[in-house]
Amino acid sequence: MVDHIKNNLSNLGSSGSSKVSSESKKSSSAQIKGINHSQAEQKFDSSEVSKFVTKEKIKDMAKEPPIDQAATTRIKNAIANGSYPIDLDKIADALFDAYKEMKE
Repeated sequence: MVDHIKNNLSNLGSSGSSKVSSESKKSSSAQIKGINHSQAEQKFDSSEVSKFVTKEKIKDMAKEPPIDQAATTRIKNAIANGSYPIDLDKIADALFDAYKEMKE
């Protein structure tokens, strides 16, 4: 779980580094400015949207969250029993690294 967080944060940097260079920031802003605004402002017809999402599908999605309840219960029980391996040092290091990256 912690590795997943670290990997996501490190992917935000350029070439795997934790610092994003000013050149990459400039190129990102240039790419954002280059977006065709007419495409961004397109309006969708509600009939087009309803082709993909039916009312039944919306009701099904509202009934239960998209969470694997069985896996969640299994992990909660393992933590309560003390059988789930938790490396507190690894978690603390990952959180501190994420904090340092946010501050940069």
